[in-house]
Amino acid sequence: MVRCRPCLTALAAAAALAIVAPAAARAQAVAAKGSPVALEVRPHAGDTVSVRLEQRVEMTGTRRIAGRDSTARVTSSMVMFARTIVESVTAEHSIVATHVDSVQLETSDDHAQAMRADAIRALTGTTSRLRILPDGTGQNIDSAAGALSSNLVAVMPATLPGNAVAVGGKWTRTMPIPATNAARGAGEVRATFRLDSLTAGGRYAWISMKGSMRRDKRAPVGGSGESAGEVSGLLAGVMTLDRRRGWIITALTDMTVHSTVTTPGAPSVPLHVTVRVIQKMHADGDD
Repeated sequence: MVRCRPCLTALAAAAALAIVAPAAARAQAVAAKGSPVALEVRPHAGDTVSVRLEQRVEMTGTRRIAGRDSTARVTSSMVMFARTIVESVTAEHSIVATHVDSVQLETSDDHAQAMRADAIRALTGTTSRLRILPDGTGQNIDSAAGALSSNLVAVMPATLPGNAVAVGGKWTRTMPIPATNAARGAGEVRATFRLDSLTAGGRYAWISMKGSMRRDKRAPVGGSGESAGEVSGLLAGVMTLDRRRGWIITALTDMTVHSTVTTPGAPSVPLHVTVRVIQKMHADGDD
């Protein structure tokens, strides 16, 4: 049987897998025809941005028992509303404070229902301060919500190139697979981004992304003695950067991960797990 982790944990894990790149990720930009433009998260001091973040996680586990497949499915969803205030801006970074106004969590997992209210209380009303780099990387300064807070600013931080790119230009990000229960251990996520178009006189940059992840080695899952085998997955997404405001205003990420989990009590009966994560972000602010 597949058990969905508490919704708060699932949110942080899935957001990490949804191409959250650390500051050490590498970016390579390839210019195309046309005039290159800068793609940067560089907001204005004093701006206030209202953020709506939605996430849906679908987890399916199949195990063959007595010659027949036994399948269990769990779904969870989250809607979060938050406000981000830009406190200061320098050439190197921006300092922002994010306040979580409300959270809605739902899950079909009976085991996680008891922790639902605790997770909502733990998130609602929290405030986190972040250092945001021009490429979108979020670094926690102080955070009541932990690593989750960086995803309130943009669902796909650290996805922008380090130099100007023309329409049609591409750049690539590579990073280790984040340490989550779905995909832990040595492995790589690789995503290619493309500047598809510029509209409104160059104000809005429309960016698409396609990528994959892979881990060939077995790795432990939690402290129960379970272990996960090879991990493979695909991800795709789109986002819109408001170049005048210096902020990512919309983002959509769709990721599917496949893995095999074995337990000490039944090493010859693996559990084949598929996890799909869909995230949407929309930001409104002063124009």
